[in-house]
Amino acid sequence: MKEKVDPKLIENYTKGQYSFRDLMKIAYWFEHLKYHAEIKSAIESHWSEFEVGHTESPKDLSTVFNVLKEKILAEKNQLSTTEKIYKLYARVAAILLLPLLVYSAYSIADRFFIHSELSWIEVVSPEGTRTHFELPDGSKVSLNGGSSLQYGVVFNKNRKVKLDGEAYFDIIHQASSPFVVQTDVLDVKVLGTKFSVASLRNENSVEVVLEEGKVRLEGKERSFSEVLKPNEGFFYEKEARSGKIVPVDAPSLTAWKDGFLIFRSEPLGEVLKRIGRWYNVQFDIQDKRIEEFSYRATFHNEPLEEVLRLIALTAPVEYEIKDRNMNTDGIYKKKVIVISLKK
Repeated sequence: MKEKVDPKLIENYTKGQYSFRDLMKIAYWFEHLKYHAEIKSAIESHWSEFEVGHTESPKDLSTVFNVLKEKILAEKNQLSTTEKIYKLYARVAAILLLPLLVYSAYSIADRFFIHSELSWIEVVSPEGTRTHFELPDGSKVSLNGGSSLQYGVVFNKNRKVKLDGEAYFDIIHQASSPFVVQTDVLDVKVLGTKFSVASLRNENSVEVVLEEGKVRLEGKERSFSEVLKPNEGFFYEKEARSGKIVPVDAPSLTAWKDGFLIFRSEPLGEVLKRIGRWYNVQFDIQDKRIEEFSYRATFHNEPLEEVLRLIALTAPVEYEIKDRNMNTDGIYKKKVIVISLKK
């Protein structure tokens, strides 16, 4: 008997709230034609709840279906080659149960574990979504859109992760095994705490915000060493090679993991930077005075166009959404939004 498509599971995927098992089940539905009618029906029934990016024709369900299918199948294929090989040998041994094959599988698995400390698993959060998952030690991670996190296959012996992008961490305390977040500029060392790190390769700044506990920040090649306390943030400028600790409202700055963008009298330049990360867009600010305007607002899973409209209503600015251009490789460039002072 054919199983039914669960619309809630697909909706949770678009919000970044899914497990590995959920991903495999959704990918199976998209790979088999017999489920496509149910999937399209689910999308049509819950249209406003599916956030899969901007489309020129909002009623074109085929476009939404294809965007979802592309994201899901691409993520499924991100399983590491090492993991696939190990699973293959494990499956062969379990089915055939022949002594020779069992011995061969054991030998391969043995070599796998010898080199496992050099192997990494990567979790990628699709652009425009938030992805929530647990590490092998039970620590919880939320990845912002367009971010990735790598961790070792043998994780509990060496709790180090590599971050490219923005992430929020809720770390399980292990006195014998400190937790380390590695970025291209600095390392964040903790025992057990809640904090966020934003380190994007295409941005000049690196940010660390501490909500609970205590963390130590160490620059590459020991260029600096700082300790953060709760409700403090460290903001580092790559070009200037300098950073400073400032008081912050940590819950507001880390609320993105729960679907909120909270701004409390922040410079509009910083506001637009965070909105750009959230919606995967690029802002072209025409006047430096715009960046200094103090802005206060709270948004909760609002469409980008609605956020822009509200900003234009409450700040002396206007905006223009530019047409997206295509690269030579056929991939569209990031959406550009021009922000200028009201005339």
